[in-house]
Amino acid sequence: MRRALQVALLAAAYFVAAKVSLLAAIPPGYATAVWPPSGIALAALLLWGNRLWPGVWIGSFAANLTIEGAALASAVIATGSALQAHVIAALLARSIGVPRRFERVGDVAIFVGMVVCGAVIAPTVALLPLATIYPLPLMDLASNWWTWWEGDACGMLLVAPLVLTWSVPGIRWTREKVLEAILFAALLLVAGDVVFTGSAGRTFVMVPFVVWAAFRFGQREVTTASTLICAMALWYSLERFTGPFAEVPRNEALLLLLVFVSTVVVTGLVLCALLAQLHAAREELETRVEERTRALAETEGRFRLMVESVVDYAIYMLDAHGRVASWNAGAERIKGYHADEIIGQHFARFYLPEDVAAGKPERDLQVAAREGRLAEEGWRVRKDGSTFWGSVVLSAVHGDSGRLLGFAKVTRDLTEKKQVEGELVRAKTEAERANESKSQFLANMSHELRTPLNSLLILARLLADNAGGRLDAKQVRFAQTIYASGMDLLGLINDLLDLAKIEAGAMTALHMAPVRLSDLRDDIERTFREMAREKKLDFALELAPGVPETIRTDATRVKQVLKNLLANAFKFTRQGGVRLRIAPHGPKSVAFAVMDTGIGIAPDKQRIIFEAFQQADGTTSRQYGGTGLGLSISRELTRLLGGELEVASETGKGSTFTLILPLADARAAASMR
Repeated sequence: MRRALQVALLAAAYFVAAKVSLLAAIPPGYATAVWPPSGIALAALLLWGNRLWPGVWIGSFAANLTIEGAALASAVIATGSALQAHVIAALLARSIGVPRRFERVGDVAIFVGMVVCGAVIAPTVALLPLATIYPLPLMDLASNWWTWWEGDACGMLLVAPLVLTWSVPGIRWTREKVLEAILFAALLLVAGDVVFTGSAGRTFVMVPFVVWAAFRFGQREVTTASTLICAMALWYSLERFTGPFAEVPRNEALLLLLVFVSTVVVTGLVLCALLAQLHAAREELETRVEERTRALAETEGRFRLMVESVVDYAIYMLDAHGRVASWNAGAERIKGYHADEIIGQHFARFYLPEDVAAGKPERDLQVAAREGRLAEEGWRVRKDGSTFWGSVVLSAVHGDSGRLLGFAKVTRDLTEKKQVEGELVRAKTEAERANESKSQFLANMSHELRTPLNSLLILARLLADNAGGRLDAKQVRFAQTIYASGMDLLGLINDLLDLAKIEAGAMTALHMAPVRLSDLRDDIERTFREMAREKKLDFALELAPGVPETIRTDATRVKQVLKNLLANAFKFTRQGGVRLRIAPHGPKSVAFAVMDTGIGIAPDKQRIIFEAFQQADGTTSRQYGGTGLGLSISRELTRLLGGELEVASETGKGSTFTLILPLADARAAASMR
């Protein structure tokens, strides 16, 4: 129902506009210089949709049927008009949408181009069939086609923007605007009478009115003024036969009218589009500036809030001469000054008097200005005269042109940290002194214990040998037990002595010399072969292919480590065997792997076994004796030799201790050079 009503309204508007326009038709009555119905049809299809094209057809058919009553001719003309409006509206809607307001110059160019080109559809579709019904000479046919095209083009250029711009709200009409509009209309009528009763040279007088309407009003007013100017031009030229367009033949007059109408309309639309673009660009620029200003204000506010809320750091600004320009809560807490007491004062009052006398504040500013930043720690002075140890960062602040604006200074009170560091240094010194005393005590005690112990061992050995045969078997076993216990005690004392030397740093002299690995293997085999036989364990020693013949190291210390590892392997292995494999380890190292099939070591115990007096089984019911010093000493000796000591073990499946030594100790080689 609504669509039918819209079609009827469009048909009625087209019919009325056509009947009025046909009053100025060029014989035989089919075309006029300006055809407003084409503009009405185009605007209606753009606003309400192309589905209303039947309204164009009906209105055109009815208007032409009333001329001579030729239904066929009227139907042909109506078909061309409806097709033309439908095609142009569809192309415009797809290209620029519905241009209720022309906000871009490009949209104006597209609109004008499509209207001028599309206006050929109606005369071409209609005149060819009409030429067969009403035979006309070729020149008359071309003249009618031209007039028809001009009328449709002018009608769409003039009326379509007028209808489109009046379909949306315009400017706000104040009292001043109404008075200005009345004045504008009055002057326009006077100017029209002057222009269209004179020569062609006066037509430029109309241009300022188009500019006035564009700048002071809006697009609705521009299209209205353009329509009024074109209406005056037609009325004066075709009705009163005066003005610049009535002085020339009709065909030339029509062409001049087309140029004039197009110029006025296009000028007005382009000016409006330019002003709309400028307005949009200004609004976008203002929006961006406002957003940036707001963002800067928010950033500055957050930064100021952050700086003012910081109490652990004194953060303040200095001008280029070193005077305080800003002051935060941290500066007040650390320095003791309130902002109103210190702002404007020179920052030299934060320095010790002797530093001020030596010119240190000025030198600090010069260094910061030259290098951009100065960071240091030192004693500073508070308001009450007390001092604190401060960490200071002084940074130069430059403007965009590179000119020095001032300085930013950040100070942190590190007095407590300084005191803690001092206490730590003192505690470390005391601990080192105590450790040195302990190590010295152990070394002295070891020497003191070995002297009587050696005598005890000699006498116990003599008793155990029973050279005179005066002791019975039981007494000999007692003597042997005394001797064995004494040897264990001597081993413990030797381990303690070695550990004391290592901790005291006394064991640093190494006797580096070439060591034949085959000799080392043979010496190890002689030492442990009998032990393996007694415990009924397999014992194998292997030199892997590719191992070098010699390495440069301290043979005594290497043997001490390997013997300790092998002794442990035999101690903790009840069945199976013990194996020593010497093989290359990378291009510059050799590995001594001691493998056993003993009880193994739990994963959580594999780190503590290298600590002094620690064993994997530290309970009172452990089955295997020992002091827990052997591996600790072995690890320290390995470090002295420039190597590493690694362990891989699994409970119940045995252990593998690997001594990795360099082929030639780089430290020793460097000392020789």
